[in-house]
Amino acid sequence: MVCTAAPPLAGKLLPDLAGVERARLASVKYQGIVCASLLLKNPLDRFYVTNLTDPWVPFTGVIEMSALVDRSEFDGKHLVYLPKYVAPDDPVMSEPNDSIRERFTAALERMYPHFTRADVLAFQIARVKHVFPIPTIGYSDRVPPMQTSLPGVFLVNSSQIVNGTLNVNETLQLAERGMSAVQGHFSAKVSHSKE
Repeated sequence: MVCTAAPPLAGKLLPDLAGVERARLASVKYQGIVCASLLLKNPLDRFYVTNLTDPWVPFTGVIEMSALVDRSEFDGKHLVYLPKYVAPDDPVMSEPNDSIRERFTAALERMYPHFTRADVLAFQIARVKHVFPIPTIGYSDRVPPMQTSLPGVFLVNSSQIVNGTLNVNETLQLAERGMSAVQGHFSAKVSHSKE
């Protein structure tokens, strides 16, 4: 079995893990995300990614997918993500959708003078409490191993991406490492059973 849940969740899902192993998993601190997805009539800008640090802006970036992906994929519309990275217990995680929509839309009006609320065709909000581990000093020495203390149970998740970000390439590399670990484990079992 391969568990892909974040370590704090994996420790709860796998109660038969050794106590020290569960404690290690629980100690991995994560960032969460609240992300608005907007389908717009018109583009905001020509840039794919705009990272933001101004404290008045209620999101941490503007990701304009239609600057990267052909608009025909969106039926001629423009797809924009507005991520806000936060702690899993941040109040925005439980903030009503209408309130988030109002704050995010007001910020877009201030940032992009040509933007109007009439441009918004759809506005959806997603919340995830465990997106990416927070790298701390010495984190690479505490990365959870893929093979757990439970026979045949493996852990493969974003906590095992060290010195990188949660991007497609690193996620695929992690999946390949996990697959190799699982295959190696079961190949060794088959080899031992033949002896």
